[in-house]
Amino acid sequence: MKKYLSCLLALFLCFGIAEAEGIGILGKPFPDFSVTDCDGNTFTLSEALKDREAVLINLWATWCPPCRLEFPFLNEAYERYGDRASFISLSIEETDTLEKIRDFRSAHGLSIPMGRDEDGTLYAYINSSSIPATVIVDRFGNAAFFHDICFKSAREVCVSLDAVLGDGYTETAVLNEIPATDITAAFPVSGSRKVLVENPDARQIFFRTENPEYRLEAYAVNDSIAHLRMEIAASDDPYAMILYDANTPFIHELPTLLDTDCQRYTLDIPMPEAGAESHLVDVCLYEFLNPQSQDVLDVYLIPGEEYLDELYAALLPYGWVPDGENGGNPAAPDALQGYILHVVDQYGNPVPRLYANFCTDTACATVVSDEDGTIVFSGAPDVYHVQLLKAPDGYSFDSGFEMYTGREYSEWRLCIRKN
Repeated sequence: MKKYLSCLLALFLCFGIAEAEGIGILGKPFPDFSVTDCDGNTFTLSEALKDREAVLINLWATWCPPCRLEFPFLNEAYERYGDRASFISLSIEETDTLEKIRDFRSAHGLSIPMGRDEDGTLYAYINSSSIPATVIVDRFGNAAFFHDICFKSAREVCVSLDAVLGDGYTETAVLNEIPATDITAAFPVSGSRKVLVENPDARQIFFRTENPEYRLEAYAVNDSIAHLRMEIAASDDPYAMILYDANTPFIHELPTLLDTDCQRYTLDIPMPEAGAESHLVDVCLYEFLNPQSQDVLDVYLIPGEEYLDELYAALLPYGWVPDGENGGNPAAPDALQGYILHVVDQYGNPVPRLYANFCTDTACATVVSDEDGTIVFSGAPDVYHVQLLKAPDGYSFDSGFEMYTGREYSEWRLCIRKN
């Protein structure tokens, strides 16, 4: 019995249509080409490289759902890097006329230049069977980066461009994957992945199948907005975690949802109004590049208990039935016995021997991470200013990094840089 319903579709869409083989173009000169965009302007690769440090070429189609998911991120990068890199987004679909593309761009509020891959020439050259597909051509005219699934944030587009921009880029350096984020950052974590609805009157509903390992959650939300809070495990990389809102639809890279004031991942989602085509809202939290993970969470929301029958009807064909026996909340995790920091590098590997101070206004206590990269500080609950003092050889951290705990014991994933 499959655990995930429309969340499976979300995972499928995020990976494109099929496996691509475009990495064979990396490090090689990208063929020069000219196209007319939907505004009537001529774009020529060689001309663009005369006054820009790189060119980002995106291949897509108007019918492609993951292409639509990543366009807000591409557009944000275009508006941020337009004076340093050129962008052109080309549809590979024969029926996507320039007029249709122009209407698509207007309907989605985009400013990125768009046109057509005439006769599919570029798509054939990259030898891919997947869309969206993105190539970055560096200042030397060589393909330096290829990406054959949808970007999950503007950050991913920007760090990929950063790798080929700047005075330090003096020769083609092939980028095999999106660069790991190497900034010093702390993220709240807990014992497991959760999606919680914090509306005071929301009613939590559980469903089960014949497999006792699986349980699906739903909430009846009587308000017009559902206030969501997400939690992830210490082993989860926040930059790899996605909240997918199938109702919007939109991909949210988890760090973009971090409320730094209260150190929680939050998102407000509008609930469907009466008379909507469907009153079911599906959100799922999962690890973007690991669709086999058993910790994918698929949570349904309905705008009031009067829509329970609609929810039952949607889930019953998949073998889900209300969990009358175990419908209460799961057992609460063991209470923390201190402030816990899981210190890792940008690749997720534990970092031992990192020294840090936990400081109040009157005193500081020095702690050090063990061989598993874990720091446990058991001082009395208070608001502590965490100061990083010394990294082990081969590692570094940002000097301006600051972190404050809350007055209750909490658990964090602390990322520093492996040089």
